[in-house]
This record gives sequence, structure tokens and C-alpha cells, in this order.
Amino acid sequence: MQFRQNGQGDDRRRRVFREEMLAETDPQAVQASDASQSRDEADGRVYSDAASAQRQAPLTSLLPQRPLTLVALFLGGGLAIAGIELLYARLFVGLPEPFQTSLAVLDLTGRGSIANWFASLILMIGAITSALVYLIRRHRLDDYRGRYRMWQWATACFVVASFDAATGAHAVLQPAMIQLTGKTLVGDGAIWPCMLVGFAVAACLIRLVIEVRGSRIATTFLCLSAGSYIGFLATRFHPALSTLDLARVIASSAALLSGHFCLVYSVVLYGRHVYQEAQGTRRASRTKPVVTDESEPKKTRASSRRQAAVGTKNVRVDAAHEKPTPEPAPATVPTISKQSVQKTVRPAAIENSTDSNRPLSKAERRRLRKLDRREQRQDDDSEE
Repeated sequence: MQFRQNGQGDDRRRRVFREEMLAETDPQAVQASDASQSRDEADGRVYSDAASAQRQAPLTSLLPQRPLTLVALFLGGGLAIAGIELLYARLFVGLPEPFQTSLAVLDLTGRGSIANWFASLILMIGAITSALVYLIRRHRLDDYRGRYRMWQWATACFVVASFDAATGAHAVLQPAMIQLTGKTLVGDGAIWPCMLVGFAVAACLIRLVIEVRGSRIATTFLCLSAGSYIGFLATRFHPALSTLDLARVIASSAALLSGHFCLVYSVVLYGRHVYQEAQGTRRASRTKPVVTDESEPKKTRASSRRQAAVGTKNVRVDAAHEKPTPEPAPATVPTISKQSVQKTVRPAAIENSTDSNRPLSKAERRRLRKLDRREQRQDDDSEE
């Protein structure tokens, strides 16, 4: 039976472990990392160098940065929504029935209309913008829980929403829910798709608000998007607008398109915010966690904070009309010599070794060298 012998593989493994330990404790590497960290803290950056424009994909430069560009996008989206509603109200409604059949693309109540195409286009832009935000957001230094992965889910949700807006696939939920529950709730059961999709949209909006709360203007447009979706539900199912067919269709379509546009516009604004933080043109707000022990008394914590503010030394402030207490003298440290150690540690072995003139063992020689070094250090301390 042969046992495993230590060969070259074990020596190589030990050498690799030793090199890794030396690399981890390299003072130059530690100083370089501390210097880079202090430089980032001084600049107010919370993103690594990998998020810089030189190391990112060129697609990230598509995020709008100039305020004039953002204003132009906002006005363009608003004019497009207004134009779609005006085409339906002024052109499609007044046409005879044969022309309405040929121009069904302008009908806001049908599938495949220009309104559905615009909504699908807007949501696909939101998916592209979310992917660009993910490329930069993943390099944030203080994101210890990996919240940047949320933008991958946001991209997938925008793609699904764009497909649904173009095809109207959510309409299948109406007969499915009626078949499962046996209830229509309101009217013909058209509220079932709105309820299910509304719950999903509400969850996504809440998660987006938590993520983009660092940008106030992006949070504002998210709130406007939520208000637009609520307005769509109100105009679609409110009983007071049941007699006003034309106004109900135009109001519900405008509210839905406005909700989509405000949602995507908020993502664009947050993308601009993230890009500026990554490039250092915007100072990011970093909150450092403060770890405190709750079991520690408040007075002890207050005194420790005062000591940290004054310095590392303990400074005692005497009360008024009180004599300062003298500092106690430092306790004398007993000196240790080779003779004292030899008397206390193995005296019989040392006497036998000196009497018989036999050579000292390896352990005894190591012990004597250690005693010599200790005496040398004591002599140096006494001279200083």
C-alpha cells in the first residue's frame, strides 16, 4: 500500500499560494488602490473607470445630453400624439364608410392603426434606452446588491409591451378570464385585460421609481406616466362618458399614448443622469453606511465621536475649579536577561549541557539565539 508522496505538484501549489498571499499583501498595490479610491471620492464619482466613454460601446453616446435635444424630443412626442388624435377626429370620423374602410389605419379603435404603431415604436425606444442604461449602470461601485440587473428585466418588459401594442395580443385575456371566472364584471368584460395589465404596469412603475429616485425630473415624468394610465382607465370605463363616444375614444387614446411617452421619456432622462455620473460631469450623491452598535451606551458613543473629532489621543477636560489629576507614572517593565531565563526555563538541561561539554541541540541553539535578540532589543530601548 503506497501513500501519496509530496512531489513537484505540491511544491508548485505551495509556491502559487505563497505568491497569491504576497500579491494580496503587496503594499504598493494597496497604496495604489487607496489612492484611486480617494481620488474617486474626491471627484464625487461612484462609477469605475470601465464606465468611461473611452471604454464603453459607441452606442452609449446615443443617450441625449444637451437640454435642447431633450426639449426637442418632448415637443416632437407631444406633437405626434396631437397629430394622431387630430387625424382621427377631423379626417377619419367625417369620411364616408367606404373611405373609412380604406383608411382604417387612422381608426383609433381598430388594430394595426397608426396609434398602435406609434405606441410600439415608443416602447421599443424604451427597450433600447434601458439596454444602454444597463451598459453603464452595471459599473456602479456602491451597488453591492446588484440592482443594476433590473434594467435587463426592464428591457425585456419594454420589448413585450412593444409587441403587445403592435399586435393587441392582450385581448386574448378577455375571453380567457370570462371562461375561467364566469364573470364579465363591467360590460362585455373588456376590463379584465386592463386590470391584469394594469397590475403588471403598476409593479414595474414602483420598481422604476425606486431605481430612478436619484433624478427628480425622471421621477416626475414617471408620476406623470402613472397619472396618464389612471386617466386612460377613467376615460375608458367611467359611466359618465359612455354617451360621448368620440370624446371617450380620443381621450382614452391620448391618455394611453401620453403614458407610454412619459414612461420612455423618464428612462431617457435617467439614462442622461447615469451617463453624466459615469463621466464625472455630475456629482453623485454617495451615502456611506455607518455601523453602530446598539448595545453600546449613548454616552460611550458620544465620547467616542468627540475623541474622533479631537484626534487619536485621549484628552481629559477637567471641570471648573478642579485641580487637574496627575497622570499615573508608567509601570516599569521588568527586563529579561539570558541568565534569568536560563534559571527559570530548563535549568537542568542547561547545566547538564555545560557540565558534560556535549554539543547543544538544535532547539537549544534556537532558544539561545532568541534570547540574544531579546537582550539586544532591550539594550537598544534603554539607550534610546
